[in-house]
Amino acid sequence: MKTIEYRRHAERAKDADALSPEGRVQAEDVGRTLPDDYAFVFVSPAKRAAETVAWFLRASRQPVPPHAVMQGLASEAEERWRSASKAAGSSRLDAVMTADPALVAEESVRLAGVFGDLFERVPAGTRALAVGHSPLIEATVYGLLNLVIEPLGTCEGVLLTLDDGGEYRLEELRLT
Repeated sequence: MKTIEYRRHAERAKDADALSPEGRVQAEDVGRTLPDDYAFVFVSPAKRAAETVAWFLRASRQPVPPHAVMQGLASEAEERWRSASKAAGSSRLDAVMTADPALVAEESVRLAGVFGDLFERVPAGTRALAVGHSPLIEATVYGLLNLVIEPLGTCEGVLLTLDDGGEYRLEELRLT
C-alpha cells in the first residue's frame, strides 16, 4: 500500500506567484496538523506551491525528505481552464465539462498518468505529500476514480491510497 496526500497550495498573493501573508499563516497552521513522516514530496513548479510545502514541513517539524519539482502537476492549459470555468459559471469539474469536455477528458487522463508515475516513486508502506493546484487535483481524482468532487479550497486536498491490488481509495481532506 502507498499513499499520496495531494493538497492545494495556500492563499496566493494578488497578481503574484507567491503566497500572501495570510497564505503563509494558513500553510503553517495546516502544517501543524500534518504527519511528520513523508517519505517523499512532490511539488508543482509554481512558487506558491513550493512555499506551501516549505511552510507545511516547517510547521510539522519534519526535515525535508527527498523531493522533486514535477512539471506534470501544473498544466499548460491554465488559461483554457480559466476560460472553461468562467463559461461554465463554476469551477466544479462536471460544470467545466459542459463548457470544454475535451479539456477535462485530456487533462484527467494526463493527470492520472502523472499520478501513476508518482506512485511508482513512493516506497511501499509509506506516505508522500504532493502540492499543486485546483482544478487539477479534482481532475486527477476524476481520471483515477471517475469521481467528481467539490472544488477544493486553499490547503485542502485528497488522500489517495493505492492498495496492493492496484485499486485506488480516496479520502477528502477538508478544512473546518
